[in-house]
Amino acid sequence: MNSKLDVKDRLYTLINNHETDYATDVYINPVKEYIDLKRNLREKDILFKNNPVCIGVSSTIPNKGDWFTIQLIDTPILVVRKTATEVAAYLNICTHRGAKITKDSGKKAYSFKCPYHSWTYNLEGKLIGRPRENAFESIEKKKCNLTELNINDHNGFLWLTSNKKSEVKYRKNINHLDLLLQDYNLKNYHFYKSKIIDINMNWKLAADTFLELYHINSLHDKTLFPIIMSDIALFDSFGSNIRIIGPRQSMLKSKNKLKTNNDFKMHTIQVITLFPNTILVTHHEHVEVWHILPGNKENETKISLSLFTKEKAITKSEKNHWDNNFNLAIDVVLEEDFPLGEDVQKGFYADPTRKLIFGKNEPGLQHFHKSINQALKEG
Repeated sequence: MNSKLDVKDRLYTLINNHETDYATDVYINPVKEYIDLKRNLREKDILFKNNPVCIGVSSTIPNKGDWFTIQLIDTPILVVRKTATEVAAYLNICTHRGAKITKDSGKKAYSFKCPYHSWTYNLEGKLIGRPRENAFESIEKKKCNLTELNINDHNGFLWLTSNKKSEVKYRKNINHLDLLLQDYNLKNYHFYKSKIIDINMNWKLAADTFLELYHINSLHDKTLFPIIMSDIALFDSFGSNIRIIGPRQSMLKSKNKLKTNNDFKMHTIQVITLFPNTILVTHHEHVEVWHILPGNKENETKISLSLFTKEKAITKSEKNHWDNNFNLAIDVVLEEDFPLGEDVQKGFYADPTRKLIFGKNEPGLQHFHKSINQALKEG
């Protein structure tokens, strides 16, 4: 919608009328888009290569030598903080025989040694050592440096651009990101913990979970509904990106009418989708970052959840608090959202000609799938 009215005024109007933002009409989405193998391969090729992709958050690796790895479709990537202010990304592939140089994540490395033959690279990706040097001296070391990938750090979000087309799209997206993330610079947040989840559903169906609040009182009646109002939400689009703002139940008890931004954040939940695959669930003290990636098959998805806090957790009480928040997020999706989604995915194969209906009160779903189809059209 991107109304010129203040979001606080807009949300109060919706609450008072027990209404929500609407799309102009219903949207019909073919089930085939979730189960077609060729479609899935095309999405991987275009959405995750010809588009900028958020692959992580820089505050996950706050110190020089901190690093993490990620498998982006068929590309193994090593992300490392090479200086206090610079983050670099390399193909996680040894230039000798192609082995992965490292896996998982770690802290304060000085170099990376390939486990196959101990070829060693520094934080700049330069080859600094290879056993039995005389056997390889005809090939200069500098020709065997790691392949560096183009990575952009925007408000702490790390965007990989794999080619010129994705770089152009990233530049066009910056103004949208500036507006969307102006209150969420994750460079200033502290990484707490993360978890990887493998589920048996299409990656878009996993993303759909986060794109409407219509289901809160039905599916999450005992977990989220006591915290978040159901089917009342603001919707705004920022290019292909999405922001959904929903009121917490605590807003009904607020006496100051949420005059300040801090009050507004305290009594709302904001769900921000960074197209195509990253979702932020924001709270006034912390942010959940969900990365959603297609698996090998059209009905497989790999998801990571990372939690970032405004204040660093030091005391046992603080850690218990954030453990409880993290566990609530994990338990809700693992026990309620994703089991239902996996059943939905199974049902798609029973009638592949069927179509899903996205209501006018589900503009986030509509915008997400329209953006995917537009990106596929552009190639």
